[in-house]
Amino acid sequence: MKKDNAFKRLLHKLRIPYRLVIMNDSTFEEKFSLKLSRLNVFVVFALITFLLITLTVFLIAFTSLREYIPGYGNVEEREMVYELSLKTDSLEQALIARDVYFRNFFAVLTDADSNLLISNYSNYSEGGSSSNVSENTDATGLYFIPPIEGTVVRKFSTANRHYAVDLNAPKGSMISSIANGTVLFSDWTLSGGNTLIILHPGKVISVYMHTLSLFVKQGETVKAGDPVAIIGNSGENSSGPHLHFELWIDQQAVNPENYITF
Repeated sequence: MKKDNAFKRLLHKLRIPYRLVIMNDSTFEEKFSLKLSRLNVFVVFALITFLLITLTVFLIAFTSLREYIPGYGNVEEREMVYELSLKTDSLEQALIARDVYFRNFFAVLTDADSNLLISNYSNYSEGGSSSNVSENTDATGLYFIPPIEGTVVRKFSTANRHYAVDLNAPKGSMISSIANGTVLFSDWTLSGGNTLIILHPGKVISVYMHTLSLFVKQGETVKAGDPVAIIGNSGENSSGPHLHFELWIDQQAVNPENYITF
């Protein structure tokens, strides 16, 4: 009951009429008068505020004035940013997928695949024919030339899971194929950057990572000493210009220094 009485008193106060009068200061002649209550004033101000907010929203949503709001940008720019975001995400997923494929490449490379590829290669000995290719499962007697004239700055280490040697050489140095072979992979990977994989007779695979650019494409044949890339610093795992060189024989990583004199 007390609450009802208090509400009624408040409502009564809000409805008490007041008169706003505008008079001539000299003659005190009444020029304009307006009868108002507190409730009327509140309603009028609320209505004006609502109209201003609605007008502002309309101007921002349906006119070019929104382009002048800092950080808003125009519709075309936002659509472009959205499309670029989608493309970037797709490219990132593609690079990750390619990197995973590369990491598992040697695990899925079967003897049958190797035999099929080797049957189409040139004879390792110069002047030979593909029909005279002989498999050397242990790579005994094979000769490899250094991929680049440089110094070994990081050695092969199974303990550190570094199945390669890192070679340092002057900027712009050419990287050569260590032997005759066919390019299995020539593209970008997330960790290795510009990466090249060449399959040689005798189930030998050479890998060249972090190059600046690649000269050969997948499926092309190369001869020993052919320039295939330029030393670089590409890929997430590269900390400076160098060649990350791996040597695999019969699907096993081996120490390149046991087969090549750097």
